[in-house]
Amino acid sequence: MKIKKMVFTAIFIALCFVATSIIKIPIPVGWGYVHLGDSVVMLAGMLLGPVYGAIAGGLGSTLADFAGGFAHYMLPTFIIKGTLALSAGLIFKRMVAASKKKENTLVVIHFIAAVVIVTGGYFVSELIMAKLLIVDAEGSSALAYAAFGLPWNTLQALFGAVGSLILYYPLKKPFQNIYED
Repeated sequence: MKIKKMVFTAIFIALCFVATSIIKIPIPVGWGYVHLGDSVVMLAGMLLGPVYGAIAGGLGSTLADFAGGFAHYMLPTFIIKGTLALSAGLIFKRMVAASKKKENTLVVIHFIAAVVIVTGGYFVSELIMAKLLIVDAEGSSALAYAAFGLPWNTLQALFGAVGSLILYYPLKKPFQNIYED
């Protein structure tokens, strides 16, 4: 069973990379892009469990940053996406054992956790990077720089949470024996 988990972890690393780096929609103002990668990151946590999902989500997304020319985001991405997959895995581990009534509450918690982790994580990392790297960005402050990403990162997190749920339900049955104990 451990070999199966390792193989599926590697597959999800590749899926996260592809969904993040190939399938992307550029943000019309500013920088960055919205992508399908967060859906796969959360799906990895939901299907592989918190630990293997965190490894897959963190590594796949980090590799996409490296390949896409965003190397300065590699460490924050690894931490944020790994935490995102870990969170999704823990929430859906509880969901498997929950009643139908509690399942709806856990889905709402999944959305809230995704927004807090992605939006908060990138806000903090961009604030730190802005304080360290930006001398004078046309008079803007580090806080303004970090705040600019808030709506886009929130959109990314919500988009990812919806996508992960759409993909989760048809795939949960085939993956039920792979899930961590």
